[in-house]
Amino acid sequence: MPATPASSQQGDLFGGPQPGRLHRLFFALQPSGGEREALRHRAEDLKAAYPQARWVRPERYHLTLHFLGESDGPREDLVRRAREAMQDWRPEPVGITLDHLLCLGNPKNPALTLAALHPSPAVVAFWRGLQQRLLRAGFSQHMGRSFVPHLTLAYVPPRTVPVDVPPVVLHPQAVHLLQSVEGEPDYRVLGEWPLE
Repeated sequence: MPATPASSQQGDLFGGPQPGRLHRLFFALQPSGGEREALRHRAEDLKAAYPQARWVRPERYHLTLHFLGESDGPREDLVRRAREAMQDWRPEPVGITLDHLLCLGNPKNPALTLAALHPSPAVVAFWRGLQQRLLRAGFSQHMGRSFVPHLTLAYVPPRTVPVDVPPVVLHPQAVHLLQSVEGEPDYRVLGEWPLE
């Protein structure tokens, strides 16, 4: 049996028994059914402007709060730590206004996103509150310093120019711990915490 490469022992966050199947773990907000349908209509309205886009299925719409890492397989101990970080958290609901269309991420394969360039103080406080819990739980590797709420609608060619869009307001009902697994069409929901 060949030895496990040092990079897989030290380099990935979750290291696990399924080599080649990339797992990503993150906290996110998901739109309600009605909001998802409104976003689907918004994407339909944009398709004429972006004929070369690869559109995201509405079932995958989400707004990432904090990315916790990726690996070749699951790590239940870190999933448990993420769940424990949420114990007794009672944040107040927030409304998030996505009022710009932006191209974000990899310049060679940019994501066409609905985004909030200037999130409200309440939204930023919500994000920072979760961040502090995750930092205390030891998730420091991927914690960002700022927050631009955004929801990916499609992936577009490089140098795509965004158009103006009317605002969309989301009222998330819960925070979800999600895991994406390479090759699987849907996210795995590993935890849900309602916003009261």
